[in-house]
Amino acid sequence: MSKVFSLFKPWLFTIALAITSFSNNTLATDTRLAESNAVKNQFPLRSHFSHAIIISHKKLAAKFNDVLVIDVRSAYEFNILHINGAINIPITNLSFIPVLKSLRANDSRDIIFYCNGTSCKKSYLAHIKAQKNNIDNTYAFDLGILGWAKRYPKLSTFFGESPFILSNLISSKKFDAHNLSPKKFIKKIAANTLVVDIREPFQRDTMILERESILTPLDKFHYILTAVKKRQLTLLIYDAVGKQVKWLQYSLEKEGIKNYYFMKGGVRAYQNTEVN
Repeated sequence: MSKVFSLFKPWLFTIALAITSFSNNTLATDTRLAESNAVKNQFPLRSHFSHAIIISHKKLAAKFNDVLVIDVRSAYEFNILHINGAINIPITNLSFIPVLKSLRANDSRDIIFYCNGTSCKKSYLAHIKAQKNNIDNTYAFDLGILGWAKRYPKLSTFFGESPFILSNLISSKKFDAHNLSPKKFIKKIAANTLVVDIREPFQRDTMILERESILTPLDKFHYILTAVKKRQLTLLIYDAVGKQVKWLQYSLEKEGIKNYYFMKGGVRAYQNTEVN
């Protein structure tokens, strides 16, 4: 019996080795797929900007003092929260490329572009735009300011003060508590409310609630706050797609204003909803 077993033992070993190898390869493949899917879920826009050169938060932190960090968001967003030492050059400005070229002429360091977070495409667009205009050594930091501030609060500035205190981040729950569907938003309009359209002029291709709304972009919004406090009005605010209001909420909370609501999804949601 032992002789028969010894004859088959090499075959058993080969089969076992093959099974182990197959299992290891399968596990490695599954691991790579899981990691790839995790990246896709965290950075949903990367597939749309596959040619963009990305820099991770770890690499940015490691070479933090040796790079030029450019915040391509609005001045309003920048003044609320930004990476320490960042330069604010909004990508919507006509002078975006001329200013970058001027910086590059005097500074050869790598340029890192960032915006709000993983669902914001401005960092990719800035990087691609720079490349097309022969501004070299640029990268997109697509984790954005929110991801950065959570990991590096000591390298983040909030309303002019650093380090950033993590508890100052407004939770999704708190943001959602101040969001109303377009229908509920309209029903909320009354004598003691002030309806404000905070879109920039270039975003106003479609107008809604024209009789009820005051047109006040974010950089002029501080004028509204005085009237709201004095008359104790309830603010009803909308933007293009429900993203700008997230940053406005920080200012409202800082000013102690509690009676405010946003139109969930902004004008885009309004257009896609039967509101009458």
